[in-house]
Amino acid sequence: MRNPFNAIKYLPHYLRKKFNDNFIIIESDDWGMERALSQDSIKWMEKKYGKDKLSRWSYDSLETPEDLKELYDILNKYRSKFEFPPVITANFITHNVDYSSTDELKFIPLSGGFNIENKRLEELYTEGIKNEIIFPQLHGYSHFNLNALKDYFNSDEGRESFKNNFLAAKSTIRGNLSFLHGELSLKNPDSGKLKEAAEEFKKYFGFYSKSIIPPTFIFDKELTSVLKESRISLVQSSNRLESSEDKRLSIPYFRKSKGLYWSIRNARLDPDENYKFYHDQCVASIEKAFESRVPAVIDFHRVNFAGTYAPEYRSRTISELDMLFDKIYQKWPRSKFIHSQKLNDILWQQETR
Repeated sequence: MRNPFNAIKYLPHYLRKKFNDNFIIIESDDWGMERALSQDSIKWMEKKYGKDKLSRWSYDSLETPEDLKELYDILNKYRSKFEFPPVITANFITHNVDYSSTDELKFIPLSGGFNIENKRLEELYTEGIKNEIIFPQLHGYSHFNLNALKDYFNSDEGRESFKNNFLAAKSTIRGNLSFLHGELSLKNPDSGKLKEAAEEFKKYFGFYSKSIIPPTFIFDKELTSVLKESRISLVQSSNRLESSEDKRLSIPYFRKSKGLYWSIRNARLDPDENYKFYHDQCVASIEKAFESRVPAVIDFHRVNFAGTYAPEYRSRTISELDMLFDKIYQKWPRSKFIHSQKLNDILWQQETR
């Protein structure tokens, strides 16, 4: 006799909406988010924790003009090949730790600039949006459980990290990768800050984000009202979301639940030697998505092309991205690249027909 619980387990698969077009969406998290501010911060981490304890997140950094130039060059290379050419959904964090405020934990909003002045970066955001090769969406306020981050800021260890311009350094150390996480969890009394983040996003980019990816894939469904109050109508990557109690969410993909649509990520480009998600594996995942008549949604975190502290990894990733686009063109030249907000619009338009 077939176990009925197995049917419940795969319910999101069977109930998901089907699509006639071959849509490809590339979602990239952590844009606008600062980590270590300088090479001195990296050297301090290596000395304090041991270089072998640092993860790739330890070497992540705010995207730079050089990073964006290399990324934009590849995106522009394929603009004339596709009717709907590649576009990156750039999921932004709106507030970074203010390292000039030593007495209390404060944050710098996007509209206030970064800890390191870089006007060219803002110009490149505008250029990418104008040329339709990136499209911003909301990721969160600070990426962290603010309640826990405030407590840590007032600890001796936190003070040392703050002094070395990377308050959340410990959260990038192997064995501590869940430290300070849970911005959109019931364990964070400041989860309502998301509404402030939504307004800051609007102030900076000139429009409200319609979609969000909860930081570190942690989301408690009891906070759905906070998303809707923040003008969100689509949640990215629902198949990877877990509650603060480590329970996987089970929601039919590309359908509406609790007044929101829920998307997925079913492909990945992540050529780090510890992850090994290369372009050929990504192509295979895209093929499976198309066979199932759903969009291929690629997870492509900013860490993959952030080259301040790992320029060789950025070069390898950009090469993999180039090969990915080339293979897609060979196999599915009529596929349509869209961003996550466009997917949101398609889903809601289908409902009102």
